[in-house]
Amino acid sequence: MQQTRRRVRNYVLGYIGVQGNMQIWWTPQIPIIYVGNPKAGCSSIKQSLKSAQAQHYERSGRTFSRVADPHTDDDCLKRKGLTPSNCRDRYVFSCVRNPFARILSAYLDKAVAGDHRNYPELRNLQSVTFEGFLRALADHDPLLLDVHFRPQHLNLNYPIVSYDAVFYLENAEPMADFLTQIVPEFEFARFSPHARGAQQKLSAHYDPATIELVRRIYTRDFTYFGYSRRLEDALAAPGRMLSEHTLLPHDADQPPPPCPSRSTRYMVPLENTLRCRWLIERRLI
Repeated sequence: MQQTRRRVRNYVLGYIGVQGNMQIWWTPQIPIIYVGNPKAGCSSIKQSLKSAQAQHYERSGRTFSRVADPHTDDDCLKRKGLTPSNCRDRYVFSCVRNPFARILSAYLDKAVAGDHRNYPELRNLQSVTFEGFLRALADHDPLLLDVHFRPQHLNLNYPIVSYDAVFYLENAEPMADFLTQIVPEFEFARFSPHARGAQQKLSAHYDPATIELVRRIYTRDFTYFGYSRRLEDALAAPGRMLSEHTLLPHDADQPPPPCPSRSTRYMVPLENTLRCRWLIERRLI
């Protein structure tokens, strides 16, 4: 019943351009909105944002509460309470990862190191080989996949939601440059409690069948984010960043962060997402 309700809700929201369970994180004093994308540096980014916000509080002498777990909201990094109108004065960014490396990392973390029966899409599997894992994902509605397995463009609701910048985990330097211009205290510090060394294990897990499955399941991720469909290129970033849906090559000058004052039209999809999330949290839809 609950899954049926989710399915109906997701399709209705999708019709109006809303991804109901986007992971939207924001910092109270730093004008930033980070859209979470699990298995693409999510823990490191959230931990770094918490640290930057904590420095703001410490400098002003304000008492605050900070939780060590980057996935738990606190005074430094919040999931609730952001009003649609406040979006217009904040920079919106996220980070993506090559689909070959990302889904292998998810497999090693959730299906090998963890209990695959925790995930409905894997519950019917007796043993979880990498190919069996991918075939199970391919048989499911992408909208209903767990966020660790779901295509990244769905996690980000891209390109419907407008981003000031989408960065590549394979090259984190542009992200650090961008964010330090907004808040000098920001320092990108890697924090990877669930890292599984997927980059070093690509050749051991991929064969023609699994390569083709990843290309099929994540075809839009390859297209939207500019990634090569060749496994040999899985560790390379396509460019510096995506800025206003344009891929900036590695040798391009990185533009400064744009003025955060947004027109209403620019922010409508994100504002609609926040309104729908408010209704979902209160179980009104």
